[in-house]
Amino acid sequence: MTFIASPQNPKIKDLVALRESKKRRELGLFVVEGAREIERALASGFVCRTLYVEEDLLNNDGHALVKRIPVAAQFGVSKEAYAKAAVREGSDGLLAVMEIKVSTFSDIKPKDKPLLLVLENLEKPGNFGALARTADGVGVDAIIVLDPKADLFNPHAVRASVGAMFSQPLIACTHEEFFAYCEAHKIKIVAASPQAKNFHYQANLKGAVALILGSEAWGLSGAWQKENSELVKIPMNGLADSLNVSVAGAVILYEILRQRS
Repeated sequence: MTFIASPQNPKIKDLVALRESKKRRELGLFVVEGAREIERALASGFVCRTLYVEEDLLNNDGHALVKRIPVAAQFGVSKEAYAKAAVREGSDGLLAVMEIKVSTFSDIKPKDKPLLLVLENLEKPGNFGALARTADGVGVDAIIVLDPKADLFNPHAVRASVGAMFSQPLIACTHEEFFAYCEAHKIKIVAASPQAKNFHYQANLKGAVALILGSEAWGLSGAWQKENSELVKIPMNGLADSLNVSVAGAVILYEILRQRS
């Protein structure tokens, strides 16, 4: 295994550069940090190009994972080089460069009552990651981001999802493509909005459902008023009129799971 000692090594600089969306798009690569997250990406069919290893930080899971990756694809790194490339604190000594894999609607497995999580103008990668973790727990069939140029592999999103974002298809598309898919598959559109008349638990969420969540700052666009969508809200009894989008999504997704159970 080749060893990299200097934080100024070009490969370490390349790792740091992948924190930027532009560089991820240009190269079609992103970084996954941590044995658990890397393992989940591999299990979901993502391809590891290169693995960087700081051996002093490895735990048992890390040692086991290293044995599965070809030695030719591995680089040992010093404590200083690893610290420069790593994003999170308390990391376990592994950084993997993975190939980006974006799904399409054809990757959604056919079923009678699909459940889709649909995100519009979400601003914070951490919220995306937290929602992906919840979606995995509920058993969502796909996460759809209504922006064909969306960057789905921000390192903070990967971290917040603890790798759960790899378990379901991630689809970036236009509003028109999404509406056409729902119409073709008879999927009910349910959009979360503080302006809704009915609470989320009053809606019938037992069938095929696409749950729409909007921007943390601005909520949903006007597109949902024009479409045949049902607006729902979560009870709020204090000064605030809404919850953090990842919390709101969790509340409604688990209500869908409750109704289906």
